[in-house]
Amino acid sequence: MSVLSGARILIVEDELLIGLMLQEAFEDNGADVLWSQTDQGAYDVLDADGSRIDLLITDINLREGTTGFDVARHARALNDRIGVLYLSGEVASAAMRFGVEGGQFLSKPITQGKLIAAAATLLGRPLTVAPQPTEPR
Repeated sequence: MSVLSGARILIVEDELLIGLMLQEAFEDNGADVLWSQTDQGAYDVLDADGSRIDLLITDINLREGTTGFDVARHARALNDRIGVLYLSGEVASAAMRFGVEGGQFLSKPITQGKLIAAAATLLGRPLTVAPQPTEPR
């Protein structure tokens, strides 16, 4: 069983290639993924099915003038249990201007391993790493 099996994840990412990579990474790890390239598309998904979404993964800087923080606030108004993972390639400006509002922030580019681990933690399914064997003395 994959670490994200049964998790329902909404991804909001305006960049096509990044969105496709995120979708594939989460589906490969067992998640049911919904993806929107726009804030309005995300609002539509949330309004129709927000109570069934476990995790929102959103770019902070969306092209339509709103931010991932706006989408997250809307999601939390509908579902106060939803986890939020914020992504941005503009680390300093995003973190300093907005701060991370009740979620976790990751800077792009990001490895798939870190992405899946962060999502698993937000879903209450933290990954465990087996300890490295020590050399005999």
